[in-house]
Amino acid sequence: MNRKIAALAGTIVLGATAPALAGDGFYVGLGAGWDGQNDISLDELRAPFSGGQISTNDGAIVAGTLGFKFPMFPIRLEFESGYDWHSVSTFTGFGGAAGTVSGHNNIASELFNAVYDLPVGPGWNLYGGAGIGPGHVYFAPTVTATGAPLAYVDHWALMWQVIGGASFEIAPDADLFVDYRYRDARARDIIYTPAVGPVISGQTTENVVMAGVRFYLFPPLPGP
Repeated sequence: MNRKIAALAGTIVLGATAPALAGDGFYVGLGAGWDGQNDISLDELRAPFSGGQISTNDGAIVAGTLGFKFPMFPIRLEFESGYDWHSVSTFTGFGGAAGTVSGHNNIASELFNAVYDLPVGPGWNLYGGAGIGPGHVYFAPTVTATGAPLAYVDHWALMWQVIGGASFEIAPDADLFVDYRYRDARARDIIYTPAVGPVISGQTTENVVMAGVRFYLFPPLPGP
């Protein structure tokens, strides 16, 4: 009897510590988190050729993914649609001018990612990757004191990101994940600002921390 009890206890312990059966094939994911956007530069195109910067407050980001995890290789390919938004805070530059501005800066991104998974323990993976695709940048800040428009940016840009994070398999068909992303919208477009005339808007860069879940559409079948 004692041997049977010991064997049963051993089976329970092994089952509890065994890695989850990771899903393969197609999956969908949803994530959200913090988005810290760096200052956006505006460079004047006519004398005196000075520049300025618009600062934004920390904001939020949401993203949904449709991807495929290869059964025989630790690689995932995915399409990611994201959206982030920030309130605009201050403006400095152009001959020492400074002030408070109002409005929002939003980016809608459509990126294609390639990610490499590295198993590091039962149910745990570290991963890294990169993505590229179009991003739509929009912001139209106004001077808070007067309500006058300061700039208007509404364009599509080539966007890329690098990704690093960790995931944990909570079920045969689900992973929890948390990761860091550096995102960069590269376009430098000529725009007209009512305050100073034509300027070039600088690229928009962001630091993101995101958490979420991935669901595999075809989880592995249970063993015999």
